[in-house]
Amino acid sequence: MDGKSGIFLFCAGVAWIAVSYKLVALARNPRNLNLWVLTLCIALPAAGFTMAVPAVYTSVNRLFGVPNLASLLVYGCIVGYSITALVMLMLWHMPAAEALPRARVLAVFYGLVLVTMAVLFAFSGATVEAPSDFDDVYGPRPVGGTFLLVYVSAFAFGLGVAAWRSLQFANRVARTDGRPWLRRGLRLVAVGSIIALGYCLGKGGYVVAAWLGTTLPTLSDLGTLCACLGALVITTGFTIPSWGPSLSAAAEKVRRARTYLRLYPLWHAMYQAMPEIALDPPASRRADLRMLRDLDFALYRRVIEIRDGRLALAPYLAPADEPSAQADEPSAQTDSGGRASAAAREAFRIRDALARLRAAHPDRQAAGQASTASRTIRPGAPAGPDEDADLAGDLEFLGRVSSALRRLPPAASVGSSPDAPVRN
Repeated sequence: MDGKSGIFLFCAGVAWIAVSYKLVALARNPRNLNLWVLTLCIALPAAGFTMAVPAVYTSVNRLFGVPNLASLLVYGCIVGYSITALVMLMLWHMPAAEALPRARVLAVFYGLVLVTMAVLFAFSGATVEAPSDFDDVYGPRPVGGTFLLVYVSAFAFGLGVAAWRSLQFANRVARTDGRPWLRRGLRLVAVGSIIALGYCLGKGGYVVAAWLGTTLPTLSDLGTLCACLGALVITTGFTIPSWGPSLSAAAEKVRRARTYLRLYPLWHAMYQAMPEIALDPPASRRADLRMLRDLDFALYRRVIEIRDGRLALAPYLAPADEPSAQADEPSAQTDSGGRASAAAREAFRIRDALARLRAAHPDRQAAGQASTASRTIRPGAPAGPDEDADLAGDLEFLGRVSSALRRLPPAASVGSSPDAPVRN
C-alpha cells in the first residue's frame, strides 16, 4: 500500500467513526432532519475516500463491469457533499421551512452537474483501469480534462459558499449566542473549506497546464493533500458542536481537581493545628485523593474548612501591614516591584499564626484525636449567599496562598508572645 492509499484510508476511517457516532444519535432521534443531513454530509466524503483506495477502486469497477467507474462515483460523492454541506449550513442558520425551498434549488443545480459529469465520463474513453492516477492519465485529454474541470468547478463553488456561510453564521453566533463550540465548529468548517479549495486549484491547474503542453504532477499531488487535510478539518468542524462541550466539561473537572489538590498544603497545615475544622477528615493522603470521586462537594468543603480555619486563626494573625522579614526570605514570591505578593504575605501570616496558636496551646489535641465535643467551629454549617458568590473567586487566591505556604520553611520564631493572641 502506497502513501496516498494510507492517507485515503486514514481520512476514510476518521470520517466513518464520525458517521458511526452520528448514527447512534440518529437511533435515539430518527426524526431529526438536521442530524440526517449532517450524517449524510460526513458519509459522502467517507465513501469517496474509501472508493479512492486502489483495492476498493478496482473491486467497484469489477462489480459493475465498467472501467474507472469508481472515479465517477468518488467525484459524485464529493459533489454530493457540496450540496449537503450547504443544506446543513442553511438548516443551522435558518428555520427548516425557509431552508428547504433553497435546498431544492441546490439539488436541481447539482443534479445537472452530476448528469454533465456522467455524460463527459461516458465519452472520455477511460477504458484502461487507472486506480491510482486517473487524473494524470485522462486529465490531459480534452473530454477527460473537461470532466475534471466541471467537477472541480462545482466543488470549488460549494466550498466557497460553505466558507462564506460558515464565517457569516459564526459571527452571528458570536454576537447573539452562548454556544462557543458551535462558533468554533463553523470556523473550522470555513477553514477546512478554504484548505480544500487548494485541491480544486491544484487539479484544475494540472489539467490546464497539461492542455498547454506542460506536465505538473506536483500540482495534482498538492491538491490531493489539500483535499485530505480539508476533509479532516471540515469533519471536525461539523461534529465538534456535539462533542466539544464534553471536552469543556472534562477540562473544567481537571481544573477543579488540580485546584483541590493544590489547596491540600494550606488545608493540611490548618487541620494539623485545628482538627475541629474538618467535617469528615480523611484517614490518609490516599483517602483524601478518593474524595475526588465527589469533586464538587470535596472542593466546596475544602474551601469552607479553610475559611473556618482562617476565622479561628484571626486572633493570632499579625496585622496585614505589619513590617516583617518576609521579603528577605528566599521563598517569598514577589511582584514586579520586588515586594512580597499578596498570596505570599498571607502565607507568611498564616504560618506565623499557626505557630502562635501551637505555642499558646501546647496541650492542644493532635489532628485526628480531637473530640467532637471540643469543637468550637461548626464546619457543617451552610455557606451564606455571599460566600457562595465569592467561592469561585477564593479558589485562585487560596491556591496561590497554599502554594506559597508549601514552599515556606517552618517558622523559627513568632513576632509576639506565645502566651496571648495578637491584638489586631
